[in-house]
Amino acid sequence: MTTTNTQQINWFESAGTLRAAFTQDKRQDGSTFWCLTEQAHQNDEDLTPWLMDLHDEELPNDWRYKTVVDICNALMDEDDLSNADPGELSVAIANNLTDIYTHSLFQWYADNPSRVAYIDDAQSDSLIVTEATTIDRLMCGQCIAIEQMAYKIVERLGQGK
Repeated sequence: MTTTNTQQINWFESAGTLRAAFTQDKRQDGSTFWCLTEQAHQNDEDLTPWLMDLHDEELPNDWRYKTVVDICNALMDEDDLSNADPGELSVAIANNLTDIYTHSLFQWYADNPSRVAYIDDAQSDSLIVTEATTIDRLMCGQCIAIEQMAYKIVERLGQGK
């Protein structure tokens, strides 16, 4: 008789626990990508729909998964997220994780051209000056995308369930 471990993991207990739900895998071409662990797939009662919400209506993609992992890594040093201000913390994380390299920013945009909406929103909110370069605009757009993801992660981890 075989027994299976049906213990549910609270992936939102801490940033470290949430980070443990991800693993890096390799494609046939040798490139690597982040994905949910087998265990996370077996226990995905809340995790998968929540993770898809972080994709902001994009199809699952490598940049989003990598960014979730990067945000979790940044949050692992935080002591108590239940008292954290998600707004302040998400801005700080986004500022640290936003690409500064031209190639990476153009690749971020090329991977999903609908991401121009982040730039359009920043423009309409007067977050981008008229004289801003294309790179400045891409950085601002990417920063907003990361900030929105970080906010949702901090908020969810602060709830602890």
